[in-house]
Amino acid sequence: MKVHFNALSSEYVYPLCKKEVLRYVSLVFEQGLRKIGEIEFGCNTKTTQEGRIVQHGDRYNIRINFCLKNLSSTILSNSSVYMNQIKVFASCVDMDSGLITWKLHEAKRYALFLLFHEIGHIVYSESHSSVKMSGSGTRMEEQWCDRYAMQMLDVVGCKIVGKMEDE
Repeated sequence: MKVHFNALSSEYVYPLCKKEVLRYVSLVFEQGLRKIGEIEFGCNTKTTQEGRIVQHGDRYNIRINFCLKNLSSTILSNSSVYMNQIKVFASCVDMDSGLITWKLHEAKRYALFLLFHEIGHIVYSESHSSVKMSGSGTRMEEQWCDRYAMQMLDVVGCKIVGKMEDE
């Protein structure tokens, strides 16, 4: 499994480092590590898609688009599902400025949530379907992956205060 981070301009940072990603993924997904071909981190300044997974044969590539500028990121959507999710993790969501201000530990948990959610798609696909993954997951699959990600945060010791509301 390869983990890499796209280059960022100097004012942007990723909340997780390669060592953390490898440690956390191996804690929760040890048996399935061979299923992940690549985990790529990119910036979310030009996309509203913070997580994506693509299947290539029997392997999966994961992309997480989440970086910070001065410990802030842009609100990517006004949808209640997204806003409820963000409010579980971030202590300051300012609709007027369109910014989410993160404490570093909150941003790390959110980045892990995004990663575990995408791994959840692998687990879901491998255990619920014999068909190749294609397109967006169903609402039921997305909710399953959200619950999976929250459980994995507990497994690795990133307890979350608050509860995500299913939409």
